[in-house]
Amino acid sequence: MPAHRPWSAMEFKVLGPLTVLADGRPVDVGGPRQQCVLAVLLLAAPDPVGVEALVDAVWPDDPPATARAQVQICVSKLRQRLGAGAGGAGDPAAILTRPPGYALHLGDATFDLARFRAARAGARAAGAAGRPGEGAALLGPVLAAWRPPTLAGIESPMVRDAATRLDEHRVSALEELVDLLLAAGEHGEALAVLGPEVDRDPLRERLRAQTMLALHASGRQAEALAEFQRARRVLVDELGLEPGEELRRIEAAVLRGAPVPAAPAAAPPAGPAVEAATDPGTAAATPVPPAEPGPAPTPERAGPPHLLPAAVADFTGRSGTVAEVEAALSGGCPDGPAPVVVVSGPGGVGKSALAAHVGRRLAERFPDGQLFADVHGATRPVRAAQTLERFLRALGVPGPAVPDGEEERAELYRDRLAGRRLLVVLDDVATAAQVLPLLPPDGSSAVLLTSRRRVTALPGAHRVDLGTFSTASAVALLERVVGPERVRAAPEDAAEVVRLCGHLPLAVRIAAARLAARPHWSLATMVQRLSDEAGPLDELRHEDLAVRATLQLAYDTLDERPRALLRLLALVDAPDVGGWAAPALLGVPVRVAEDVLDELVEVHLLAVVTGAGADEATTRYRLHDLVRLFARERAAQEDAAALREGAVRRYLASLLHLVGAAHAAEHGGDYLQLHGDAPREPVDPALARRLLRDPLRWLASERAALVAAVAQAAAAGEERLCWDLAVSAVTLFEAHAHFDEWRETHEVALAAARAAGDELGEAAVRASLAALRVAVQQLGPAQEELTASLATFRALDQPLGEAMVLRHLAYVDRVRGDLGRAAARQESALALFRRLGDRLGEAHALRGLAQIRIALGRGDEAVAALDEASRLCTGTSRRVGAQVEHALGEVHLAHGRVDEARACFSRVLEFAGASGDPIAELYGLAGLGVASARAGDEGLAHERLERAADLALERRQDRMRAQVLLELAALDQRAGDLPAARGAAEQALAVAERLGAQRAAEAARDLLTALARPGPAVPAPAPGADAALPGATAAGRG
Repeated sequence: MPAHRPWSAMEFKVLGPLTVLADGRPVDVGGPRQQCVLAVLLLAAPDPVGVEALVDAVWPDDPPATARAQVQICVSKLRQRLGAGAGGAGDPAAILTRPPGYALHLGDATFDLARFRAARAGARAAGAAGRPGEGAALLGPVLAAWRPPTLAGIESPMVRDAATRLDEHRVSALEELVDLLLAAGEHGEALAVLGPEVDRDPLRERLRAQTMLALHASGRQAEALAEFQRARRVLVDELGLEPGEELRRIEAAVLRGAPVPAAPAAAPPAGPAVEAATDPGTAAATPVPPAEPGPAPTPERAGPPHLLPAAVADFTGRSGTVAEVEAALSGGCPDGPAPVVVVSGPGGVGKSALAAHVGRRLAERFPDGQLFADVHGATRPVRAAQTLERFLRALGVPGPAVPDGEEERAELYRDRLAGRRLLVVLDDVATAAQVLPLLPPDGSSAVLLTSRRRVTALPGAHRVDLGTFSTASAVALLERVVGPERVRAAPEDAAEVVRLCGHLPLAVRIAAARLAARPHWSLATMVQRLSDEAGPLDELRHEDLAVRATLQLAYDTLDERPRALLRLLALVDAPDVGGWAAPALLGVPVRVAEDVLDELVEVHLLAVVTGAGADEATTRYRLHDLVRLFARERAAQEDAAALREGAVRRYLASLLHLVGAAHAAEHGGDYLQLHGDAPREPVDPALARRLLRDPLRWLASERAALVAAVAQAAAAGEERLCWDLAVSAVTLFEAHAHFDEWRETHEVALAAARAAGDELGEAAVRASLAALRVAVQQLGPAQEELTASLATFRALDQPLGEAMVLRHLAYVDRVRGDLGRAAARQESALALFRRLGDRLGEAHALRGLAQIRIALGRGDEAVAALDEASRLCTGTSRRVGAQVEHALGEVHLAHGRVDEARACFSRVLEFAGASGDPIAELYGLAGLGVASARAGDEGLAHERLERAADLALERRQDRMRAQVLLELAALDQRAGDLPAARGAAEQALAVAERLGAQRAAEAARDLLTALARPGPAVPAPAPGADAALPGATAAGRG
């Protein structure tokens, strides 16, 4: 076990980025999960936090089945990094196991949040005793050390909620500090504190009031009045509200020349230093910052608020969408959650108009009023606290009674909405953080929001994607604005106008408004103006669309070739492309295409995206969304459909060529590659060599583009390109364990192949999907897919596909304990691979036979097979060579040759580091852990095996995890930690039984039996005994 680290002093900081210092030096607490767990424990300290609460913090939406175990791993790692103190006297800090989870015992460690709480309490006491200068001296330094935003970089919603409350408390404490400074006559110091804070939060009236007080007390009356006017402009512009009573009272006093007494120093806190949302001993306990004094009593509620913007008189179409939104908003019940509808779409598509229209139509359904706020997500996002202030005032809460903190405002807001039937409309939302505090407490009310983004972090929300108008709706809008006579007199011209507007509602409205203001123009005139060289983006000038006019000017400065490339790049569905796409799309030499790319970059129509160490192989080119829209409109107008389709087909065929070349470069040849007759567009050989110096690195840069290409090929009816791209891309997905992309692309490809009746494509994709299922230990579904594809390959006389499937079926047989059938199938696969001259397939089959022979105790035969496999891998695949090394390490372990085994596993780990293969890293670490245990170095063994267990969880390698847990259980047993040994063995048994891994399950039962009685430790089987090497299951390649 790791030794206790003798820190003499530790310090924890959460008032800014999470920081841990040991003897003044930073301590690396680990990755995002461990940071999140530590933050939650610190915020709740010294109270315990339930394991379920920690799971919710780390995985707010969809925690994996292994979440509790992963939390335990996080805590174990934190204990190692913080030291192994037991929480006794003299220990700087320790994480203790306390029902229902864990508690952080700070011991002698210092904690900046505790320091802030103590300083604030002392400052309040000093102020109440008439010593404001002393109070300011206590509170000032701790506020100066605060580096907002609190806990920056930790994205967990639970932590962010707590951090937001702490940031509110910071501002409240800063206001208290200013009150103390004013009471002490330190007006200049007060203004120095207030200046940056007013800039940071211009809508906070209390800060404005204090600024006016400080200026007035300094004899600067004109500046105090100017501050009032600035405050009023901001409040009216942003919230539609006049200044509150306090600001008006101070303005009146300044105008009269009367003294205004400084605000009294803050009273001592009304509640305890920490309030938990629930009993901290329960599993749901979550960290909550210090409570603030409650708000003053509020008067009776005012009449219903009606804040919706004016109705859109010419609202047109959307009848189906309106009905859908109304039904979703009307479906709430008082004892359920409030219905939430998110309407998303691009700018100018009519989201705000739809929201206002629906809101007014539902006025009778929500008789207690309608709340509305534009939260400016696209420009200057309004914080939830600011919107809450406005809504509370609209609900009858006077300004002075509105609490300072967001949490307190949200509590009062929910209290005011409880049981009432209100509709809350939020326009232009950027993030869920702007919405969550504004959700009503029950289903009596409802929320409708609009956003340019798909806001997905709102639980249970009904989402509506708003698109452009149909021709009929667009013409109807044109008719309502221009007048029915003009439109009906020229229906063909009307249809052409809306076509030239791209059916975008805002563009149609602008064109209609220009026609209405110019009665002497005919619709043919508008068609002419929209069709001239300047184009519709120059004609339709309105706010955001002025950007498009700027793009038109940049476009007009280009020669034809850069224009063509811009249009063609926009047709590719990938988020970004490599430079090789330019010659593929244009059909020109590489040097010419590179010059054209540079010209587009120079005029800012194309952005260059580079990362650390970027070169020609990994540099990407990206179109801004508006540029892409602009360029696609140009392509639709300037390029024939055949030209556009041909360019996209060349791009996809060139990508397929490069992916195949990457596989060949990585594995020494076109081995284990099953193809159809999809077209391949050759890429310049010199360019291909430069791109593929590191094949996997290039493939990794194309990861998102590959996924998009499979979908685009399917949508274009290019099913041969689609399925060939999907199975070829597994060279990357296999090596880097991108299982989600593997599944996504293959589901698309399988549907395309089936729709086209492509039997070979369907069998190839099913076999590759089966390999994925083997990789994630879904052996039952894998066997079904393999059996079906085997029959098709045999019927189509496809021996390579048959050999690949047989090898995978042999693996499934071996894991399930049927070694005889496994050997027969592997022998059949080997014979086919040899007949085909597929060296990589031979090596795979020989390694599979060696693993069977190891299980049968025939070590010499296993070594012979592995030696032959090793020779085949020379000059071919480093990856398969690493797999052979692992298998040799297993043989050495089985025969007690620990040093030789360590050498083999070390070479596997070296390969993992060089290639970035996380599953190779898992198997290398596990093998070295077992070897270390066999050599008696149990501390190093435990460290390596814990890391391997963590990787197995992250990469969904459950079978390997069961084996590693067995080894850890045996280590814990030998160390005398029987509870830990029993827990690891029970987890291993559960995993093995779920997988149907009989040998691992038997080993776990034997170990549990041994643990139930006193006696010597029982060694667990080596990890390789029932597990495949990384990638041995992968890619459908054999």
